[in-house]
Amino acid sequence: MFSEKNLIRVREGNRKPVLEEGEYILYWIRANRRLAWNHCLDYSIHLAQKFKKPLVIFESVMMDFEWSSPRLHQFLLEGLCDTAEEADRSGFAFWPFVETIDRRLEDQIPSILEKAALVVTDDFPCFFLPEHAEKLGESLKCKLLLVDSNSVTPLASYEKDYSYARVLRPRLHDRFAESYLFHSDPKPKAKGLPDPKKVSRPDLLFAGKREDIPKYIQKMKCRFPEIRPFPGRIGGRKEGLKILKEFIRTGLPYYSEEHSEPRPPTTTKASSLSAYLHFGMISAEEIVNAVLGSDPKVDWSPDLLNSSYRGKNAGFFHPNENVNSFLDELLTWRELGYLLFYRSPSFRKDLSILPDWAKQSLHLHRKDKREYLYSKEELENAKTHDPVWNAAQKELVLTGSMQNYLRMLWGKKILEWARSPEEAFSILEDLNHKYAYDGRDPNSYTGILWCFGAFDRPWFPERAVFGNIRYMSSDSTAKKFKLKPYLAYIKSLEEGAGPDLFA
Repeated sequence: MFSEKNLIRVREGNRKPVLEEGEYILYWIRANRRLAWNHCLDYSIHLAQKFKKPLVIFESVMMDFEWSSPRLHQFLLEGLCDTAEEADRSGFAFWPFVETIDRRLEDQIPSILEKAALVVTDDFPCFFLPEHAEKLGESLKCKLLLVDSNSVTPLASYEKDYSYARVLRPRLHDRFAESYLFHSDPKPKAKGLPDPKKVSRPDLLFAGKREDIPKYIQKMKCRFPEIRPFPGRIGGRKEGLKILKEFIRTGLPYYSEEHSEPRPPTTTKASSLSAYLHFGMISAEEIVNAVLGSDPKVDWSPDLLNSSYRGKNAGFFHPNENVNSFLDELLTWRELGYLLFYRSPSFRKDLSILPDWAKQSLHLHRKDKREYLYSKEELENAKTHDPVWNAAQKELVLTGSMQNYLRMLWGKKILEWARSPEEAFSILEDLNHKYAYDGRDPNSYTGILWCFGAFDRPWFPERAVFGNIRYMSSDSTAKKFKLKPYLAYIKSLEEGAGPDLFA
Protein backbone atom coordinates (compact mmCIF):
# COMPACT_ATOMS: atom_id res chain seq x y z
CA MET A 1 0.00 0.00 0.00
CA PHE A 2 1.27 3.47 -0.93
CA SER A 3 1.59 5.63 2.18
CA GLU A 4 0.55 9.28 2.28
CA LYS A 5 4.03 9.91 3.69
CA ASN A 6 5.39 9.07 0.24
CA LEU A 7 3.26 11.60 -1.65
CA ILE A 8 6.27 13.90 -1.36
CA ARG A 9 7.84 11.64 -4.02
CA VAL A 10 5.12 12.50 -6.54
CA ARG A 11 5.05 15.57 -8.78
CA GLU A 12 2.95 16.66 -11.73
CA GLY A 13 4.42 16.40 -15.21
CA ASN A 14 1.62 18.50 -16.71
CA ARG A 15 -1.63 20.25 -15.77
CA LYS A 16 -3.97 17.98 -17.69
CA PRO A 17 -6.91 16.00 -16.30
CA VAL A 18 -7.35 12.35 -15.51
CA LEU A 19 -9.44 11.02 -18.42
CA GLU A 20 -12.39 9.10 -17.05
CA GLU A 21 -12.94 7.47 -20.46
CA GLY A 22 -9.40 6.10 -20.50
CA GLU A 23 -9.04 2.33 -20.52
CA TYR A 24 -6.21 1.94 -18.04
CA ILE A 25 -3.63 3.48 -15.75
CA LEU A 26 -0.27 3.30 -17.55
CA TYR A 27 3.04 3.01 -15.72
CA TRP A 28 5.79 3.70 -18.26
CA ILE A 29 9.08 2.32 -16.94
CA ARG A 30 11.92 4.52 -18.19
CA ALA A 31 14.51 4.27 -15.42
CA ASN A 32 13.44 1.91 -12.59
CA ARG A 33 13.60 -1.34 -14.52
CA ARG A 34 12.14 -3.53 -11.80
CA LEU A 35 8.82 -4.19 -10.09
CA ALA A 36 9.89 -4.87 -6.50
CA TRP A 37 11.00 -2.02 -4.24
CA ASN A 38 9.58 0.57 -6.63
CA HIS A 39 7.59 3.57 -5.38
CA CYS A 40 6.48 4.28 -8.96
CA LEU A 41 4.75 0.92 -9.22
CA ASP A 42 3.33 1.25 -5.71
CA TYR A 43 1.70 4.56 -6.63
CA SER A 44 0.46 3.18 -9.96
CA ILE A 45 -1.24 0.32 -8.07
CA HIS A 46 -2.81 2.88 -5.73
CA LEU A 47 -4.15 4.89 -8.68
CA ALA A 48 -5.52 1.80 -10.43
CA GLN A 49 -7.41 0.95 -7.24
CA LYS A 50 -8.61 4.52 -6.79
CA PHE A 51 -9.93 4.95 -10.34
CA LYS A 52 -11.00 1.30 -10.66
CA LYS A 53 -9.09 0.81 -13.89
CA PRO A 54 -6.69 -1.91 -15.01
CA LEU A 55 -2.98 -1.23 -14.59
CA VAL A 56 -0.70 -1.66 -17.60
CA ILE A 57 3.07 -1.59 -17.12
CA PHE A 58 4.89 -0.51 -20.27
CA GLU A 59 8.67 -0.74 -20.50
CA SER A 60 10.58 0.51 -23.54
CA VAL A 61 14.16 0.22 -24.73
CA MET A 62 15.15 3.02 -27.08
CA MET A 63 17.79 2.06 -29.62
CA ASP A 64 19.60 5.19 -30.77
CA PHE A 65 20.22 7.17 -27.60
CA GLU A 66 23.45 9.08 -26.99
CA TRP A 67 26.41 6.69 -26.47
CA SER A 68 24.24 3.66 -27.33
CA SER A 69 26.01 0.40 -28.17
CA PRO A 70 25.40 -3.36 -28.29
CA ARG A 71 27.02 -3.45 -24.84
CA LEU A 72 24.27 -1.31 -23.33
CA HIS A 73 21.50 -2.77 -25.49
CA GLN A 74 22.22 -6.32 -24.36
CA PHE A 75 22.36 -5.30 -20.70
CA LEU A 76 18.99 -3.57 -21.04
CA LEU A 77 17.34 -6.46 -22.89
CA GLU A 78 18.56 -8.98 -20.35
CA GLY A 79 16.94 -6.80 -17.71
CA LEU A 80 13.75 -6.61 -19.75
CA CYS A 81 13.54 -10.41 -19.77
CA ASP A 82 13.81 -10.50 -15.98
CA THR A 83 11.05 -7.90 -15.60
CA ALA A 84 8.79 -9.86 -17.96
CA GLU A 85 9.32 -12.98 -15.87
CA GLU A 86 8.68 -11.08 -12.65
CA ALA A 87 5.49 -9.51 -14.04
CA ASP A 88 4.17 -12.89 -15.16
CA ARG A 89 4.89 -14.37 -11.75
CA SER A 90 3.21 -11.43 -9.94
CA GLY A 91 0.17 -11.22 -12.22
CA PHE A 92 0.80 -7.80 -13.78
CA ALA A 93 -0.03 -6.84 -17.36
CA PHE A 94 3.40 -6.08 -18.79
CA TRP A 95 3.99 -4.66 -22.28
CA PRO A 96 7.70 -4.64 -23.20
CA PHE A 97 8.73 -2.85 -26.39
CA VAL A 98 12.18 -2.88 -27.99
CA GLU A 99 12.84 -0.28 -30.66
CA THR A 100 14.43 -1.54 -33.88
CA ILE A 101 14.96 -0.04 -37.32
CA ASP A 102 11.61 -1.47 -38.46
CA ARG A 103 9.70 -0.90 -35.19
CA ARG A 104 10.13 2.70 -34.10
CA LEU A 105 9.02 3.78 -30.65
CA GLU A 106 7.55 7.02 -32.02
CA ASP A 107 5.25 4.98 -34.27
CA GLN A 108 4.03 2.64 -31.54
CA ILE A 109 3.69 4.80 -28.46
CA PRO A 110 0.84 7.17 -29.52
CA SER A 111 -1.72 4.35 -29.71
CA ILE A 112 -0.71 3.17 -26.22
CA LEU A 113 -0.78 6.63 -24.67
CA GLU A 114 -4.09 7.75 -26.16
CA LYS A 115 -5.95 4.97 -24.35
CA ALA A 116 -4.53 5.87 -20.93
CA ALA A 117 -6.58 7.63 -18.29
CA LEU A 118 -3.39 8.68 -16.52
CA VAL A 119 0.32 8.05 -17.06
CA VAL A 120 2.90 7.47 -14.30
CA THR A 121 6.62 7.40 -14.99
CA ASP A 122 9.98 7.42 -13.22
CA ASP A 123 11.36 10.77 -12.06
CA PHE A 124 14.99 10.32 -13.11
CA PRO A 125 16.74 13.72 -13.22
CA CYS A 126 19.64 13.13 -15.64
CA PHE A 127 20.54 12.26 -19.25
CA PHE A 128 17.77 12.57 -21.88
CA LEU A 129 15.00 11.52 -19.47
CA PRO A 130 14.09 14.99 -18.07
CA GLU A 131 13.60 16.39 -21.58
CA HIS A 132 11.71 13.26 -22.59
CA ALA A 133 9.37 13.64 -19.60
CA GLU A 134 8.74 17.29 -20.46
CA LYS A 135 7.85 16.44 -24.06
CA LEU A 136 5.70 13.55 -22.90
CA GLY A 137 3.75 15.82 -20.57
CA GLU A 138 3.10 18.26 -23.41
CA SER A 139 1.99 15.60 -25.87
CA LEU A 140 -0.36 13.71 -23.55
CA LYS A 141 -4.08 14.43 -23.36
CA CYS A 142 -4.18 13.04 -19.83
CA LYS A 143 -2.33 13.77 -16.60
CA LEU A 144 1.32 12.77 -16.23
CA LEU A 145 2.76 12.05 -12.78
CA LEU A 146 6.44 11.51 -12.04
CA VAL A 147 7.50 9.48 -9.00
CA ASP A 148 10.89 9.54 -7.31
CA SER A 149 12.13 6.04 -6.49
CA ASN A 150 15.81 6.93 -6.67
CA SER A 151 16.84 6.42 -3.05
CA VAL A 152 15.75 5.79 0.51
CA THR A 153 15.11 9.46 1.24
CA PRO A 154 12.70 11.39 -1.03
CA LEU A 155 14.78 13.93 -2.92
CA ALA A 156 12.03 16.56 -2.57
CA SER A 157 12.43 16.43 1.23
CA TYR A 158 15.71 18.34 0.92
CA GLU A 159 15.50 22.11 0.64
CA LYS A 160 18.29 22.30 -1.95
CA ASP A 161 21.31 20.51 -3.35
CA TYR A 162 24.57 20.55 -1.42
CA SER A 163 28.15 21.25 -2.39
CA TYR A 164 29.78 19.02 0.21
CA ALA A 165 29.10 15.58 1.64
CA ARG A 166 29.72 16.92 5.16
CA VAL A 167 26.85 19.40 4.70
CA LEU A 168 24.42 16.85 3.24
CA ARG A 169 25.26 14.07 5.72
CA PRO A 170 23.48 15.42 8.87
CA ARG A 171 20.39 16.25 6.82
CA LEU A 172 20.32 12.76 5.37
CA HIS A 173 20.74 11.29 8.85
CA ASP A 174 17.80 13.37 10.13
CA ARG A 175 15.52 11.98 7.41
CA PHE A 176 16.71 8.41 7.32
CA ALA A 177 14.62 6.69 10.01
CA GLU A 178 11.23 7.86 8.71
CA SER A 179 12.22 7.28 5.08
CA TYR A 180 13.39 3.77 5.92
CA LEU A 181 10.09 2.90 7.59
CA PHE A 182 8.04 4.08 4.61
CA HIS A 183 9.97 2.09 2.03
CA SER A 184 8.48 0.69 -1.16
CA ASP A 185 6.84 -2.73 -1.42
CA PRO A 186 9.36 -5.62 -1.64
CA LYS A 187 6.72 -7.92 -3.19
CA PRO A 188 4.05 -5.99 -5.10
CA LYS A 189 1.11 -8.03 -6.34
CA ALA A 190 -1.64 -7.42 -8.87
CA LYS A 191 -4.25 -9.16 -6.73
CA GLY A 192 -7.36 -7.02 -6.31
CA LEU A 193 -6.72 -4.81 -9.33
CA PRO A 194 -9.29 -4.61 -12.15
CA ASP A 195 -8.76 -7.40 -14.67
CA PRO A 196 -6.51 -6.22 -17.55
CA LYS A 197 -7.55 -9.05 -19.89
CA LYS A 198 -10.21 -6.87 -21.48
CA VAL A 199 -7.52 -4.40 -22.55
CA SER A 200 -6.30 -4.99 -26.10
CA ARG A 201 -2.59 -5.91 -26.03
CA PRO A 202 -0.59 -4.23 -28.85
CA ASP A 203 1.21 -6.18 -31.53
CA LEU A 204 4.99 -6.01 -31.99
CA LEU A 205 5.85 -6.35 -28.32
CA PHE A 206 9.05 -8.03 -27.17
CA ALA A 207 8.40 -11.63 -26.09
CA GLY A 208 10.74 -11.39 -23.12
CA LYS A 209 12.82 -14.40 -24.16
CA ARG A 210 16.61 -14.31 -23.80
CA GLU A 211 17.09 -16.38 -26.94
CA ASP A 212 15.54 -13.51 -28.94
CA ILE A 213 18.09 -10.93 -27.77
CA PRO A 214 20.76 -11.46 -30.49
CA LYS A 215 18.32 -10.97 -33.37
CA TYR A 216 16.93 -7.81 -31.78
CA ILE A 217 20.39 -6.35 -31.23
CA GLN A 218 21.20 -6.91 -34.90
CA LYS A 219 18.24 -4.68 -35.79
CA MET A 220 18.92 -1.95 -33.22
CA LYS A 221 20.64 1.11 -34.62
CA CYS A 222 23.24 2.54 -32.24
CA ARG A 223 25.99 5.16 -32.04
CA PHE A 224 28.88 2.77 -31.30
CA PRO A 225 28.24 -0.64 -32.88
CA GLU A 226 31.85 -1.69 -32.26
CA ILE A 227 31.46 -1.69 -28.46
CA ARG A 228 30.50 -5.23 -27.63
CA PRO A 229 29.09 -6.67 -24.39
CA PHE A 230 31.56 -7.98 -21.83
CA PRO A 231 30.97 -11.75 -21.48
CA GLY A 232 31.34 -11.59 -17.70
CA ARG A 233 28.63 -8.95 -17.24
CA ILE A 234 24.99 -10.04 -17.33
CA GLY A 235 22.17 -7.52 -17.13
CA GLY A 236 18.99 -7.85 -15.15
CA ARG A 237 17.55 -7.98 -11.69
CA LYS A 238 18.37 -11.63 -11.00
CA GLU A 239 22.06 -11.03 -11.64
CA GLY A 240 22.01 -7.86 -9.54
CA LEU A 241 20.51 -9.73 -6.57
CA LYS A 242 23.06 -12.50 -7.00
CA ILE A 243 25.90 -9.95 -6.90
CA LEU A 244 24.37 -8.28 -3.82
CA LYS A 245 24.19 -11.62 -2.00
CA GLU A 246 27.82 -12.41 -2.87
CA PHE A 247 28.97 -8.94 -1.81
CA ILE A 248 27.32 -9.29 1.59
CA ARG A 249 29.02 -12.65 2.04
CA THR A 250 32.54 -11.91 0.77
CA GLY A 251 32.94 -8.15 0.36
CA LEU A 252 31.04 -6.32 3.09
CA PRO A 253 32.96 -7.90 6.02
CA TYR A 254 36.13 -6.22 4.70
CA TYR A 255 34.63 -3.16 3.05
CA SER A 256 35.92 -0.28 5.18
CA GLU A 257 39.58 -1.30 4.89
CA GLU A 258 39.76 -2.96 1.48
CA HIS A 259 37.10 -1.64 -0.93
CA SER A 260 39.49 0.87 -2.54
CA GLU A 261 42.09 -1.78 -3.38
CA PRO A 262 42.36 -2.37 -7.17
CA ARG A 263 41.83 -6.12 -7.56
CA PRO A 264 40.49 -8.67 -10.03
CA PRO A 265 36.71 -9.24 -9.74
CA THR A 266 37.21 -12.54 -7.92
CA THR A 267 38.90 -10.87 -4.94
CA THR A 268 37.46 -7.33 -4.94
CA LYS A 269 35.71 -6.08 -1.82
CA ALA A 270 33.70 -3.44 -3.72
CA SER A 271 30.01 -4.13 -4.34
CA SER A 272 30.02 -4.13 -8.19
CA LEU A 273 26.38 -2.97 -8.07
CA SER A 274 26.65 0.45 -9.74
CA ALA A 275 25.44 -0.65 -13.19
CA TYR A 276 22.39 -2.36 -11.69
CA LEU A 277 21.62 0.72 -9.62
CA HIS A 278 22.02 2.98 -12.65
CA PHE A 279 19.56 1.01 -14.77
CA GLY A 280 17.16 0.61 -11.84
CA MET A 281 17.40 -3.18 -11.86
CA ILE A 282 18.03 -3.11 -8.14
CA SER A 283 16.93 -0.52 -5.59
CA ALA A 284 19.00 1.46 -3.12
CA GLU A 285 16.28 0.74 -0.56
CA GLU A 286 16.59 -3.02 -0.84
CA ILE A 287 20.40 -2.85 -0.75
CA VAL A 288 20.20 -0.80 2.46
CA ASN A 289 17.69 -3.24 3.92
CA ALA A 290 19.86 -6.24 3.06
CA VAL A 291 23.06 -4.66 4.36
CA LEU A 292 21.52 -3.48 7.64
CA GLY A 293 20.19 -6.99 8.25
CA SER A 294 23.40 -8.76 7.28
CA ASP A 295 25.07 -8.97 10.70
CA PRO A 296 23.71 -12.04 12.54
CA LYS A 297 24.87 -10.54 15.84
CA VAL A 298 22.68 -7.45 15.42
CA ASP A 299 18.87 -7.44 15.29
CA TRP A 300 18.74 -4.13 13.44
CA SER A 301 15.94 -1.59 13.71
CA PRO A 302 15.89 2.22 13.40
CA ASP A 303 16.21 2.36 17.20
CA LEU A 304 19.87 1.38 16.72
CA LEU A 305 20.68 4.55 14.78
CA ASN A 306 23.30 6.35 16.84
CA SER A 307 22.37 10.03 17.01
CA SER A 308 25.65 10.89 18.74
CA TYR A 309 27.29 10.23 15.36
CA ARG A 310 24.84 12.44 13.42
CA GLY A 311 26.70 14.11 10.57
CA LYS A 312 29.74 11.87 10.85
CA ASN A 313 30.86 9.50 8.12
CA ALA A 314 31.09 6.57 10.56
CA GLY A 315 29.09 5.20 13.47
CA PHE A 316 25.58 6.46 12.65
CA PHE A 317 23.83 3.59 10.86
CA HIS A 318 25.16 0.48 12.53
CA PRO A 319 27.67 -0.79 15.12
CA ASN A 320 29.59 -2.54 12.31
CA GLU A 321 32.17 -0.21 10.72
CA ASN A 322 31.93 -1.99 7.37
CA VAL A 323 28.17 -1.45 7.17
CA ASN A 324 28.63 2.24 8.03
CA SER A 325 31.36 2.72 5.46
CA PHE A 326 29.32 1.14 2.68
CA LEU A 327 26.11 3.00 3.51
CA ASP A 328 27.89 6.34 3.58
CA GLU A 329 29.04 5.66 0.02
CA LEU A 330 25.65 4.35 -1.12
CA LEU A 331 23.57 7.07 0.50
CA THR A 332 25.56 10.24 1.16
CA TRP A 333 27.75 10.29 -1.94
CA ARG A 334 25.10 8.91 -4.26
CA GLU A 335 22.46 11.34 -3.04
CA LEU A 336 24.87 14.24 -3.46
CA GLY A 337 24.80 13.57 -7.22
CA TYR A 338 21.08 12.95 -7.48
CA LEU A 339 20.26 16.16 -5.63
CA LEU A 340 22.58 18.11 -7.94
CA PHE A 341 20.36 17.07 -10.84
CA TYR A 342 17.00 16.83 -9.07
CA ARG A 343 16.91 20.52 -8.23
CA SER A 344 17.71 21.38 -11.84
CA PRO A 345 17.09 18.35 -14.11
CA SER A 346 19.25 18.32 -17.23
CA PHE A 347 21.16 16.19 -19.70
CA ARG A 348 24.50 16.91 -18.00
CA LYS A 349 26.34 19.17 -15.58
CA ASP A 350 29.63 20.78 -16.60
CA LEU A 351 32.47 22.86 -15.17
CA SER A 352 30.11 25.77 -14.56
CA ILE A 353 28.97 24.12 -11.33
CA LEU A 354 32.45 24.13 -9.82
CA PRO A 355 33.04 26.19 -6.66
CA ASP A 356 34.63 29.58 -7.24
CA TRP A 357 37.97 28.55 -5.76
CA ALA A 358 38.26 25.66 -8.24
CA LYS A 359 37.29 27.83 -11.21
CA GLN A 360 39.85 30.42 -10.19
CA SER A 361 42.54 27.78 -9.68
CA LEU A 362 41.94 26.23 -13.10
CA HIS A 363 41.94 29.65 -14.73
CA LEU A 364 45.21 30.73 -13.11
CA HIS A 365 46.94 27.55 -14.29
CA ARG A 366 45.29 27.27 -17.69
CA LYS A 367 48.48 28.13 -19.56
CA ASP A 368 50.84 26.03 -17.42
CA LYS A 369 53.18 23.76 -19.32
CA ARG A 370 52.03 20.15 -19.41
CA GLU A 371 54.81 17.57 -19.22
CA TYR A 372 52.69 15.24 -21.34
CA LEU A 373 49.93 16.04 -23.83
CA TYR A 374 47.75 13.30 -25.28
CA SER A 375 45.02 13.40 -27.88
CA LYS A 376 41.63 11.85 -27.19
CA GLU A 377 42.50 9.01 -29.57
CA GLU A 378 45.73 8.26 -27.70
CA LEU A 379 43.91 8.24 -24.39
CA GLU A 380 41.07 6.09 -25.68
CA ASN A 381 43.60 3.55 -26.97
CA ALA A 382 45.60 3.58 -23.72
CA LYS A 383 48.71 4.97 -25.41
CA THR A 384 50.26 6.91 -22.55
CA HIS A 385 53.57 6.55 -20.73
CA ASP A 386 51.75 5.47 -17.56
CA PRO A 387 51.15 1.68 -17.21
CA VAL A 388 48.75 2.05 -14.26
CA TRP A 389 46.60 4.57 -16.12
CA ASN A 390 46.71 2.46 -19.27
CA ALA A 391 45.50 -0.57 -17.32
CA ALA A 392 42.53 1.38 -15.91
CA GLN A 393 41.59 2.61 -19.39
CA LYS A 394 41.83 -0.92 -20.79
CA GLU A 395 39.59 -2.20 -18.01
CA LEU A 396 36.99 0.41 -18.96
CA VAL A 397 37.14 -0.40 -22.68
CA LEU A 398 37.18 -4.17 -22.28
CA THR A 399 34.79 -4.70 -19.36
CA GLY A 400 32.62 -1.58 -19.16
CA SER A 401 33.71 -0.91 -15.60
CA MET A 402 36.63 0.56 -13.69
CA GLN A 403 37.78 0.13 -10.13
CA ASN A 404 36.62 3.17 -8.16
CA TYR A 405 39.96 4.38 -6.80
CA LEU A 406 41.53 4.06 -10.24
CA ARG A 407 38.62 5.94 -11.77
CA MET A 408 39.56 8.95 -9.63
CA LEU A 409 43.20 8.64 -10.71
CA TRP A 410 42.06 8.16 -14.32
CA GLY A 411 40.13 11.44 -14.26
CA LYS A 412 42.88 13.41 -12.53
CA LYS A 413 45.49 12.36 -15.07
CA ILE A 414 43.31 13.38 -18.03
CA LEU A 415 43.04 16.84 -16.46
CA GLU A 416 46.84 16.87 -16.23
CA TRP A 417 47.39 15.65 -19.83
CA ALA A 418 44.71 17.58 -21.73
CA ARG A 419 45.21 20.98 -23.32
CA SER A 420 42.53 22.64 -21.21
CA PRO A 421 40.09 21.79 -18.39
CA GLU A 422 37.23 21.97 -20.90
CA GLU A 423 38.90 19.44 -23.19
CA ALA A 424 39.61 17.18 -20.23
CA PHE A 425 35.96 17.30 -19.13
CA SER A 426 34.74 16.50 -22.65
CA ILE A 427 37.08 13.51 -22.94
CA LEU A 428 36.15 12.17 -19.51
CA GLU A 429 32.44 12.49 -20.18
CA ASP A 430 32.65 10.82 -23.56
CA LEU A 431 34.91 7.91 -22.58
CA ASN A 432 32.99 7.19 -19.39
CA HIS A 433 29.56 7.29 -20.99
CA LYS A 434 30.64 5.45 -24.12
CA TYR A 435 32.18 2.43 -22.39
CA ALA A 436 30.88 2.24 -18.81
CA TYR A 437 27.78 0.25 -17.98
CA ASP A 438 27.12 2.71 -15.14
CA GLY A 439 27.72 5.88 -17.19
CA ARG A 440 25.17 8.59 -18.07
CA ASP A 441 24.20 8.85 -14.40
CA PRO A 442 24.13 11.69 -11.85
CA ASN A 443 27.04 10.02 -10.11
CA SER A 444 29.00 9.91 -13.35
CA TYR A 445 29.04 13.69 -13.16
CA THR A 446 29.81 13.94 -9.46
CA GLY A 447 32.75 11.59 -10.03
CA ILE A 448 34.03 13.46 -13.07
CA LEU A 449 33.53 16.91 -11.58
CA TRP A 450 35.20 15.86 -8.32
CA CYS A 451 38.40 15.52 -10.37
CA PHE A 452 38.12 19.26 -11.07
CA GLY A 453 37.49 20.28 -7.44
CA ALA A 454 33.71 19.86 -7.06
CA PHE A 455 32.56 18.60 -3.62
CA ASP A 456 36.15 19.00 -2.38
CA ARG A 457 38.29 21.64 -0.68
CA PRO A 458 41.46 23.45 -1.77
CA TRP A 459 44.63 21.38 -1.35
CA PHE A 460 48.18 22.55 -0.75
CA PRO A 461 50.86 22.94 -1.90
CA GLU A 462 49.75 24.61 -5.11
CA ARG A 463 50.85 22.66 -8.19
CA ALA A 464 51.28 23.30 -11.89
CA VAL A 465 48.10 22.67 -13.94
CA PHE A 466 46.11 21.65 -10.83
CA GLY A 467 46.64 24.72 -8.72
CA ASN A 468 44.88 23.96 -5.44
CA ILE A 469 42.84 21.06 -6.82
CA ARG A 470 43.60 17.70 -5.21
CA TYR A 471 46.42 15.88 -6.99
CA MET A 472 46.80 12.13 -7.50
CA SER A 473 49.65 10.15 -9.04
CA SER A 474 50.21 6.64 -10.31
CA ASP A 475 53.43 6.40 -8.30
CA SER A 476 51.62 7.01 -5.01
CA THR A 477 48.88 4.59 -6.07
CA ALA A 478 51.48 1.89 -6.73
CA LYS A 479 52.97 2.50 -3.27
CA LYS A 480 49.57 2.46 -1.57
CA PHE A 481 48.25 -0.74 -3.15
CA LYS A 482 49.59 -4.10 -4.30
CA LEU A 483 48.81 -3.71 -8.00
CA LYS A 484 50.47 -6.85 -9.38
CA PRO A 485 47.31 -9.06 -9.33
CA TYR A 486 45.21 -6.27 -10.86
CA LEU A 487 47.73 -5.59 -13.64
CA ALA A 488 47.97 -9.32 -14.38
CA TYR A 489 44.17 -9.47 -14.64
CA ILE A 490 44.12 -6.59 -17.15
CA LYS A 491 46.88 -8.23 -19.17
CA SER A 492 44.84 -11.44 -19.38
CA LEU A 493 41.81 -9.48 -20.57
CA GLU A 494 43.89 -7.75 -23.22
CA GLU A 495 45.36 -11.02 -24.47
CA GLY A 496 41.89 -12.52 -24.67
CA ALA A 497 40.61 -9.57 -26.68
CA GLY A 498 43.22 -10.04 -29.41
CA PRO A 499 46.35 -8.17 -30.46
CA ASP A 500 44.73 -5.42 -32.52
CA LEU A 501 42.38 -3.74 -30.05
CA PHE A 502 44.97 -1.35 -28.56
CA ALA A 503 47.44 -1.50 -31.43
